[in-house]
Amino acid sequence: MEHPTTACACACAPASALGVGVAGLPAAVVAARREWALARCEAARLLLSGPRRAVLDFLCARATPIAVEALVRELVARARCHFVSVYRAVRSFEAAGVLRPAMLAGQRAVRLACAGADYLVCERCGRAAGVGDIADLRSFEAHLAARTGYQIQYHWLEFSGLCHRCHRLNQVLAA
Repeated sequence: MEHPTTACACACAPASALGVGVAGLPAAVVAARREWALARCEAARLLLSGPRRAVLDFLCARATPIAVEALVRELVARARCHFVSVYRAVRSFEAAGVLRPAMLAGQRAVRLACAGADYLVCERCGRAAGVGDIADLRSFEAHLAARTGYQIQYHWLEFSGLCHRCHRLNQVLAA
């Protein structure tokens, strides 16, 4: 299945420093992301146990990365998954190419490998916000593939700076 880049509306509300509490994505986007992830699992011959399904469902509904520890806490509380099963599911999904690693507030994090893999990350508080689909970036990716002969599987672009809240705090402290 084709990467649902054009269907992904990832410019969502910022996440907390660990990626918890992100606004939900539209149902059509979640469905496209889930379909993409299921196709990747099938291609990798990865069976979906209860914990794997819980991890997949949780991450398909997210637009930004989440710290692995926060993901474990969320799924232990919400889905009553054992923490070891969640860690194993994350490792399995990374090996199958369903998840990609990320960093949030200095902690190991994960994100769905399909759409919306580009983020703005606050250097102070670690908040992350998806930047959504950028036509110029897709054009550059196509140009790069044509120029080098590579078949690009994915890219990961992260912008770093200060979120609005931290920028305002800097201004107040400087005054």
